[in-house]
Amino acid sequence: MGKKSSFAASESGAGVCAALPAPVQAVIEAIEMDVIRGRILPRNRLIEDHLMEDYAAKRHVVRAALAQLQRLGVVVKPPHLGAHIRRFDAQSLRDLYHLRAVLHRAAVASMPLPVAPDRLMQVRHAAQAHAMAAATGDLVAIHRSNMLFHRLFYGLCDNAYLAESIRLHDWLSFPARAYAIAEPQALEQACAEHAAMVAALAAGDQGQLERLAVTHMGRARAIYEQRYLRA
Repeated sequence: MGKKSSFAASESGAGVCAALPAPVQAVIEAIEMDVIRGRILPRNRLIEDHLMEDYAAKRHVVRAALAQLQRLGVVVKPPHLGAHIRRFDAQSLRDLYHLRAVLHRAAVASMPLPVAPDRLMQVRHAAQAHAMAAATGDLVAIHRSNMLFHRLFYGLCDNAYLAESIRLHDWLSFPARAYAIAEPQALEQACAEHAAMVAALAAGDQGQLERLAVTHMGRARAIYEQRYLRA
């Protein structure tokens, strides 16, 4: 495996993966990047021997990485079958995005407006970091900075349980939204929507925040549907 970027090494947006040993985090990140790049497709088998070779990792490290991704819902392992990246059918995708919309609306409704200036600045800086990463084309930085922006934005609800539910469902939806991360037009749209979300926060416009919190998910979902549900 190549050296991790300094951004990815220090970014805490991964949250639930941050406490894992560095080699395990590295394999998780490598799998994420291969999904984003389309090298690993939904339902592709994740064979330990192949992953060990691809990522120059020991078996126990690969197993720990797969186990963590399985806990997050990114990887599934049906009985008597090998591990693979989760694939959504039309109904499960609708159900997942319905729940994400419910969580996002609830978080926005709970946000105390106007937002404290220091917290608004944190969210603004996260949006700028994501835009800078998008300009470089560094997929690791793009992915991690996007996760950090969402963590800080939805963390404004000041409900730790709600914020954690949103973060866990971000991970669960990763197999559906990953394919938009490297898509130039989707990335450009995401950056513009992040900026609009910051502007709505600054204006205290809760209605606009609620609309953006839901519509912001639409492009990635549409890309997944086009590639894997309409073929």
